[in-house]
Amino acid sequence: MDEANKSRDFQVLVVGAENYLNERNRDWNFGIYHAKPQLDECVGEDISKRITSNLVDPIRGLDDKSVFPMIHGQTGEMLKEIPTPNAMRLSRSKFRVLIADGLHIQYSKRLRNVECPHDSEMVTVLFEDNTSATGNLLVGADGANSRVREFLLGKEKAALQPLALFGCGAVETLSADISRRIREINNLYIAAYHPEGANGFMALHNVPDPDKPETWQWMFSLTWPDKDSPTPTGADEIREKWLLHAKKLAEPFRSAYLEIAPSATIWCDRLAEWRTEPWDNRNGRVTLAGDAAHPMTYHRGQGLNNAILDAAYLCRSLHTHCRDGKPLVDVLDGYEKEVQERGREAVISSGENSLMVHDWARLKQSSVFTIGMRALVQGR
Repeated sequence: MDEANKSRDFQVLVVGAENYLNERNRDWNFGIYHAKPQLDECVGEDISKRITSNLVDPIRGLDDKSVFPMIHGQTGEMLKEIPTPNAMRLSRSKFRVLIADGLHIQYSKRLRNVECPHDSEMVTVLFEDNTSATGNLLVGADGANSRVREFLLGKEKAALQPLALFGCGAVETLSADISRRIREINNLYIAAYHPEGANGFMALHNVPDPDKPETWQWMFSLTWPDKDSPTPTGADEIREKWLLHAKKLAEPFRSAYLEIAPSATIWCDRLAEWRTEPWDNRNGRVTLAGDAAHPMTYHRGQGLNNAILDAAYLCRSLHTHCRDGKPLVDVLDGYEKEVQERGREAVISSGENSLMVHDWARLKQSSVFTIGMRALVQGR
């Protein structure tokens, strides 16, 4: 185990498949709505104090009167403003740098296999570079397409289930006029829901110069219902779909989406989920957390919040094991029961919400419209 990552009670080896931190070109941002206390619990006082300076707009800071505006995508009228007091909006890349501070991470470690011998209490992870690591517990926090989940459940049971929705995204700057017009509606984020099914979402991503709107970066999301079409792949095909739906949106969405279309790098995926189910933790040696445990859709912003809850509750369980001597298998059973129940509920709710916000007849019954970004179950 790695001495640099020693906590008060145990040592941790942190590995990642990337060759270096934030190797992926694709970036996005996310909101912390109800998991701030658990985040503080995980990262400690020093990093917690620095989070505000890493917000997408540090000068704006936090706002206890913050709201999430839901706009009629065809007429531009306000449908509803959802209260999101002190919502924290963070770019993925900056947040990863912040929480990696002080950690020694071993990169280029791509999982090949996991071994849990019957005659041992240890677990060994084999990597594609022919190295290995052995410890008491493997925590698979390896994302929606988790290889650790596949090891625990088998390829078929662990597979993501596609939904009848496509999602495109991009991060780009806008002309000063359009950028300013968006922030006049809301200075953090805004969403538009079109009667024909398209859903546009824009969130501030970075503010290099508060006095120059043309330097502000925005994260764009554009989603629409589609059950049978193949996923658009080439840049031209993706851009064609983007334009098809963007042209239908009310102003200032329409101008913003059309302006970036010629030059932006736009990604596109079919949305998918995995409805959390119990797994065999190999007698307390292998478990899951984050998107590996409950990959969900993003229209209600619950993925990161639930991942933070996982991290906090897992740490509490491990401290109970180390300090009180409670068997690891017992503390993991308690952790997993909570994660599996909460995770499954969050996945199902998020998926149903995503389908409903693309169905005009059901939009106002969706969970984002009725309960906003609040947790379904109050955090511990």
